Amino acid sequence: MSARETKLLRREDKRLLTGRARYVDNIHLDHMVHGTFVRSPMPHAEIVSIDASEALAAGALCVLSAKDLPFNGKPWVTRYWHSSIRGGTPTFLPVNRVRFVGEPVAFVVADDRYNAEDLAALVQIEYRELPPLATTQDALAPGAPQLHPDWVNNVAAKFSYAGGDAARAMAGSAHRARRKFNFARQTPLALEPRGLIADFDGTRDRLTVWMSTQAHYNVRQNLATILDIPEYQVRVVAEDVGGGFGAKSRTYQEEIVVSHASRLLRRPVKWIEDRFENLQATTHSRAIEVDLELGCDSEGRFTALKAELTLDVGGYVFTSGVMTSEIAGAHLVNGYRIPNFGVDVQCVGTNKTPIATYRGAGQPESCFPTECLVDVLAKDIGMSAVELRRRNMVRPADLPYEPGPTLLGCKMRFESGDFPAMLEKTIEVSGFTERVEVEPDGSRVGWGLACGIEAGGFVNFETAHVRVDPRGTVSVFSGMSTQGQGQLTTYAQVCAEALGVDVAAVNVQMGDTQIVPFGRGAFASRGAIFGANAVHGAALELRGKILAHAGTLLQADPSELKVVRGRIVLSDGRPTELTLAEIAQAAGPGGSLFSGEAALEARYVYRNEQPITYGLSVHAAKVRLDPRTGFFKLLDYVVSHDAGRSLNAMIVEGQVVGGVVDGIGGAMFSEIVYDESGQLLTGSLADYLVATAPEIPIIRLVHMETRPTTNPLGVRGIGEGGTIPVAATLANAIARTIDPEKTGHEPALFALPLKPQRVFAACQAAGLVPGFA
Repeated sequence: MSARETKLLRREDKRLLTGRARYVDNIHLDHMVHGTFVRSPMPHAEIVSIDASEALAAGALCVLSAKDLPFNGKPWVTRYWHSSIRGGTPTFLPVNRVRFVGEPVAFVVADDRYNAEDLAALVQIEYRELPPLATTQDALAPGAPQLHPDWVNNVAAKFSYAGGDAARAMAGSAHRARRKFNFARQTPLALEPRGLIADFDGTRDRLTVWMSTQAHYNVRQNLATILDIPEYQVRVVAEDVGGGFGAKSRTYQEEIVVSHASRLLRRPVKWIEDRFENLQATTHSRAIEVDLELGCDSEGRFTALKAELTLDVGGYVFTSGVMTSEIAGAHLVNGYRIPNFGVDVQCVGTNKTPIATYRGAGQPESCFPTECLVDVLAKDIGMSAVELRRRNMVRPADLPYEPGPTLLGCKMRFESGDFPAMLEKTIEVSGFTERVEVEPDGSRVGWGLACGIEAGGFVNFETAHVRVDPRGTVSVFSGMSTQGQGQLTTYAQVCAEALGVDVAAVNVQMGDTQIVPFGRGAFASRGAIFGANAVHGAALELRGKILAHAGTLLQADPSELKVVRGRIVLSDGRPTELTLAEIAQAAGPGGSLFSGEAALEARYVYRNEQPITYGLSVHAAKVRLDPRTGFFKLLDYVVSHDAGRSLNAMIVEGQVVGGVVDGIGGAMFSEIVYDESGQLLTGSLADYLVATAPEIPIIRLVHMETRPTTNPLGVRGIGEGGTIPVAATLANAIARTIDPEKTGHEPALFALPLKPQRVFAACQAAGLVPGFA
């Protein structure tokens, strides 16, 4: 399947678009009751007392607080944990202190959601207010209240990356540039908020949970471990999930508490998050400040990079640890040869919603400062920003290249790709120029450019199971989940090609812990790298079984046979009458080839010694800026990317374009805002803004293909490369459009989002606004 040949329409879309999807809130069970959480209105306070008597007297079926959870002190089951973390994980409900607005304090169950909301208002909670830590500066100030006993100076974790001698190399650099950058706190805003239905069957000690999640197996493991239920007695179903973007790639307190309520009541319990809760309590992300310095020699070759990175981790270290800061710190080197680097990372607690992953998970946050500073350094030394990148990019001759940092236990390693060719292709296709046009009305038109590395395939191991039934239908069972990425289509294609059947004969199932014993789920662009490779491995194993059985039935050498469109064909092309259906019948119980297996099937767990596969994307954007107002409009946008082998070109293009749209929203509009007292100010979609259709230009794509050797299919993750360089691309476009040669005006642009007032401030600093110097 070549990239240009595989534009098979997504088979899942018809059901979704015609209203036949089944999201969590579409599910209704007999005797089901409904719950709502009582959430803290305080950013930081002691819990003095909780009195649920009035709510219970008025008809609440139960009210749960920390004292009602016998497991409240148990640890979470996490996939990965950084050794520098100083504790500070949340309990399932808080015992004596709340640490952010929206923290769940109690859970109220009633016969319907409306009554539950009314009864929740009757739960009396007395708080003793504590001084809030609204910013990292507040938290680090001498004498600041301590959020957790082990968070000395409110630092939740602290670590470094180093290679060479960054201080010495920087001191000896011919040219240096240094700036501070702030990537705003944002949230992964899925159309479907979180929610679940928990149904505990007390007669069988069995828990079934339907929920909106990316990580159903991790949820199962947490539920089983924390609630003390045998793991294979817990079933988690993520049937249709209306978006995840990283926020649903972990277990939350609500899932444990709702499941416990079902066990207590012996009835199904439903909880659906509303949008206000979603903006308050679903994990936030980004929120990274970087003080970055970059040095080069007299020829413009990078000599050193130094950085101090601060993550506002919020009130707790949540179950993905401090992963965004780890990835951001490691990826500051980007796709460049930088022989000396030193990056110090600190994760600081504040009274805000905890931080976790969001599309790109630390990669947009690192690309933004590095790529903006490259443009600043280029101007300072009088060199084209394109030429400065040319001189420092990792080249094909350098591959395999290890930049130096270790990430999540693996060395960063670029093993394939042609980064310089991608840069040149982007310039050629886009028409990128460093010249700025001034229009008759004073508007200015210019281009910006940025490059960003994309890591795909975090978290090793994924499972697939492929079976042929007696009618010849092929079923694929995967440990992955899907939130719109098109796996039902691409996995069918991968299986069909490996097995030798028509795509129409293959159906795919996933998102249910009952179909295979082990899985990981869909996050970190692992759908192709892990999920598809697991399907490929299982299909190849099954093909081997099929040909062995066919050889027996035809009295032929299996090596002289092949499968074509579900039939056995001789290697010289002559057909036989033998079909997969007949082989499945022969191999099954009672068949002539029965050997103890219940069906013609194969299971495969894919593992990878180098789980992270790297690629590059290069973005170019053209903007029109009115310096009198600070308003700007995107006129053109070009993305070059390398997906490796493109399993389905339409899906690849959709993922890249969707990523760019998400990135534009994050660069221009989206910001979670708290006031100085720690109260959330962006609690609705009237306040928390995202990109809409009028802001999005036509996005042009440039496809390049180099096959990575890190996985059998030769694929790369493509879910995040569309997002990673967007903020840097837009900031560079605006900075160059304001002044293509000088620096000094750009600091206002290095705090996201790129609001008109910030752009206007940069125009003022450059002297473009009459009456301002």
